[in-house]
Amino acid sequence: MSVASTVESPIIPDFLSLVAQSRLLNTKVFSLSRLMLLSSLAILKEDGATVRELKAALDISDGTLYANLKALAEMGYVRSEKVILEGKELESFRITPDGITEWERIHAWLCKFLECEVSYHG
Repeated sequence: MSVASTVESPIIPDFLSLVAQSRLLNTKVFSLSRLMLLSSLAILKEDGATVRELKAALDISDGTLYANLKALAEMGYVRSEKVILEGKELESFRITPDGITEWERIHAWLCKFLECEVSYHG
C-alpha cells in the first residue's frame, strides 16, 4: 500500500483551500510587529493607544514601532491623531475599518492554518 493511498483525501482539499485563501491576504502585513499592532489595536477599537502605550505593551523598539505604524498607516489600516494627555500632546493610533477587515481575514486564516477555533469578534 502506498503512502498516498493511506492519506485521507479531505486533507488535500483543505490544504488547497488554505493556499487559495492565502492569496486574499495582504502579505505586507505579515511581520510579527505588524500582526501584534493590528491585533492590539483591533482589541482596543476606537480607544486606540498612544505610542508610549504600544511600546510598553508590545515591548518593541521605537524604530520598529514607528516604521511598522507608518507602513500600516500607508496601507490604510491605522490612523493617527494628536491627543492631549496629562497636559502633553501625544500621538495616538486607532485601527480603521479596513484594518479591522484585514485583521479579521488574517486571524481567520491563521486559525485555519493552525487548526484553532476562530473566536475573535474584534
